[in-house]
Amino acid sequence: MSEHEIYLGIDIGSTKVAAVLAKPKKLSNHTMLQVIGMGSARNEGVHRGNINNPIKTKEAIRQALEMAAKKADRIDLLSHNLFASVNVSGTHLATTSETGSVACHAVGVQGRDVKSLFETMQQTFDSDTNQIIHLLPLKFSVGEQHEIIDPVGHTGLKLSGDFKIITAKKSALHQIKDSLQKANLSVNEEDGFSASPLASGLAILSEDHKSLGVVLVDIGGGTTDIAIYHDGLLCHTVVLPFGGNHITNDIREGCHLTHESAEEAKIFLGETNPKNCSLNTLLVIPTAEGIPPIEIVARNVVLIARARLREIAALVLAEIKKAGYEHKLRAGIILTGGTSKIKGIESIFREITGMYVQIGSPKNLERSNSALDSLITDPSYTTALGLAWSSVKPLDKRIEKTTVTPEPEQKKPSSSWSIPGFRKSTSQESTIKEISTFIWKGLTQDDIKGHDDY
Repeated sequence: MSEHEIYLGIDIGSTKVAAVLAKPKKLSNHTMLQVIGMGSARNEGVHRGNINNPIKTKEAIRQALEMAAKKADRIDLLSHNLFASVNVSGTHLATTSETGSVACHAVGVQGRDVKSLFETMQQTFDSDTNQIIHLLPLKFSVGEQHEIIDPVGHTGLKLSGDFKIITAKKSALHQIKDSLQKANLSVNEEDGFSASPLASGLAILSEDHKSLGVVLVDIGGGTTDIAIYHDGLLCHTVVLPFGGNHITNDIREGCHLTHESAEEAKIFLGETNPKNCSLNTLLVIPTAEGIPPIEIVARNVVLIARARLREIAALVLAEIKKAGYEHKLRAGIILTGGTSKIKGIESIFREITGMYVQIGSPKNLERSNSALDSLITDPSYTTALGLAWSSVKPLDKRIEKTTVTPEPEQKKPSSSWSIPGFRKSTSQESTIKEISTFIWKGLTQDDIKGHDDY
């Protein structure tokens, strides 16, 4: 890892594309991320996490990247075919729990045995229609020893492991790659993709959150992405086909507005408690060109948004119960995504779930007195920040990323555990991420609750 490397995270959402350019900073043994550029652009080419118009999506990607490059004062990056880490969302994402085993090469478990187990799982659960984007270990067994976190060094002839496998439709991944290529960007099929809630977790979750047990809820425009961690491990993920766009559509229909006017009303929503909203309070909403603005009762917008947010909170609670983690998550719920900016959303989730709720904030970022500081804390950029982090920070702390500089004539490794690199920039000032590999470290340490009067 070099501080001259630049990492690019591209969050392709249902309402916008967000881009983050960042550099790693090493402080003692601690890695920080210095954000040098951020940008976003409206996207009309995605529906509920799935790209249905690659051309519009391409334009949004390019606009977001151009904005980020300008803020980074690195317009030269636009002339290169950069590699990006990109998110995957939508209901086509699937999570399964699987177990596999291999015979050890010797009596004691070695790193190569763990790698062999990973490769076996990859080959066994590969298919023509779905592609594995995350293969995450849970607990291991060596011989008669069970519930092992790190198996390297344990004595036995057979290594078994429980895994969480997250897959995506190959057709959906092809659409993402096609949109990126049209924008002069590339992504590696094997490890350039990241499920949205896992990427967001890299930006805002600490190891303490995961150890205590936490639910990350990323409420975007078209989907709500959920990731549940317990005892430091990912235990459950799901994508719900509801998000901020549904609040906008409800406001549009309930208040007889255009989509743009309804979005304006939602953005300026300063309250979600009808008791705090007088019937005399009006929102002046712009409409079409040449048409006078519309005055609507703010309380009506509050009631509509409140009802939809309560529904989303109830669906999150149902997923927690379904996964079997009710009353087990001491760190509660952490909200992020653009919709989490609605004032009072924490109290709604707290009321419905009975859990501690907070808005997530990014961790381990190097601050500077720049215009980017206000954007860094914007929940709309959480996933893009996490994608930038994914270039240096593993999803599982037991798996370490190390940079390997290839020999001039050496071909890129074909192993399923190689990490794609950013192609080298022709600039002498900046190198865009070299080839990396995963290496096992080894020997390291329902329903709506309650009654709503409205």
